[in-house]
Amino acid sequence: MDEFLRDINTALFKEWILEQKQDYYQLHLDEKHDDVIIIESENSYGQVIFNSMDIIELCVTNLITQKNEFYLHFQMQNLKHAIDLFHEMEESIHKLINRPKVKILLSCSGGLTTSYFAEKLQEASDLLNLDYQISATSYNNLFDKGKNYDVILLAPQISYMLVKVQEILKDKIVLNIPAQYFAKYDITNTFLMIDKARKENKEQLIEEKHIPLAISTHTHDKILIISIVRNSHRIHVDYRLYNEDNEIMFDNHIIKFRFSIADLYDIIDTVLLQHSFNTIGISIPGIINDGYITSASVTGLIDCNLIQLLSSRYQHMHIVIDNDVNTAAVGYYASQKTYQNMVFLFQPMNFHSGAGIIIDGQLIKGKNHLAGEIQYLPMNLSDDRFNLAKTPEGALELVAQTLVSMIAIISPEAICFCCGLIPHVEELKEEMSKYIPNDYICDIIRIEDIHEYTLLGQLILTINEIS
Repeated sequence: MDEFLRDINTALFKEWILEQKQDYYQLHLDEKHDDVIIIESENSYGQVIFNSMDIIELCVTNLITQKNEFYLHFQMQNLKHAIDLFHEMEESIHKLINRPKVKILLSCSGGLTTSYFAEKLQEASDLLNLDYQISATSYNNLFDKGKNYDVILLAPQISYMLVKVQEILKDKIVLNIPAQYFAKYDITNTFLMIDKARKENKEQLIEEKHIPLAISTHTHDKILIISIVRNSHRIHVDYRLYNEDNEIMFDNHIIKFRFSIADLYDIIDTVLLQHSFNTIGISIPGIINDGYITSASVTGLIDCNLIQLLSSRYQHMHIVIDNDVNTAAVGYYASQKTYQNMVFLFQPMNFHSGAGIIIDGQLIKGKNHLAGEIQYLPMNLSDDRFNLAKTPEGALELVAQTLVSMIAIISPEAICFCCGLIPHVEELKEEMSKYIPNDYICDIIRIEDIHEYTLLGQLILTINEIS
């Protein structure tokens, strides 16, 4: 699309947005900046920002958590596509509108003893117009369901789990219900306890920031690196443009509930507007073989030849695509000088785990790039893998057996693991000792977040591919 048509479509898009009327938000132009449209609701604050070169930003902030629920920016290419993206933005606003101000989850060992208390709390909340949604669940489902709640209340029978639940659900308010409140179904003091904790938590909210990792290698071209990560709620895409000295020239991210090839096009097209480059590296979940993706956990990029799709659109680009855990393994390996043989295991909740394997400093992909696909590893587990990956106890069994299998086959010097359900290395080692003598257990390193390692690793793999 030429510049004239883009300008027209951008102007039409802006006027179209201003004509939108929904009963769940209020929409108006910013009083100080006529290139910004404000979308306000009870629980969210949204902006549509019109930048130079017809680049448009869409952002929705959760006013309860003060975190972005939806963010992207793109250059106007197609009016229909822009309208579709706006509807996705509306969807994220609507989810927050329908969401009560505070979601509270009570938990006990089986969920039965807290169900009655939850019902009584909900009745009182409705009577007092507190706009709380209160539910109960068993401990086995606590970590799976808890990610969708703001406050977690533990019954006295599992109060000893408080520290562990706080460590795992670290962005939630987790409290023990005092025995005297629970025994008497003391609704008043329970609500007072929740209100006090929420006020204290609001003062402590800090946005997590990453420190970029770097390498000293020099290249002959700028390289755009895109890292796609799926968590249980949304798709997070981080992307950076590196110059010939591997210094970061451009750094941004998007947050969406769905992801498609059009979103990749938007990222690449937007960066191309401001910078010239000929190489793209993409880190993505799934088995990647000659650019074809299978078993990916990202809807919209499953069972497709991604390199073929991108190459047909960007004909002069060199495109490199790798598995996300492989890139994390390469990134971690490059960030240290201690180990030559190591494994990087990523065990997300509700998804298959994967491992990146480094032997003598080299990434092992194997035939069909199947190396590290833990889902095909036969193990004597007590339950289905997905069920085990819902609780700390189940994750311990699953990860311990996986790591012992890797030690038995590879015997690496170190294993890094990233699993939110396992906050401590020592308890993992103790579980592993049930299957293998302690003397054979290598160094075990817990990784909090794979974000920086995937970006660095994809950069290295891309440089190696084009060198």
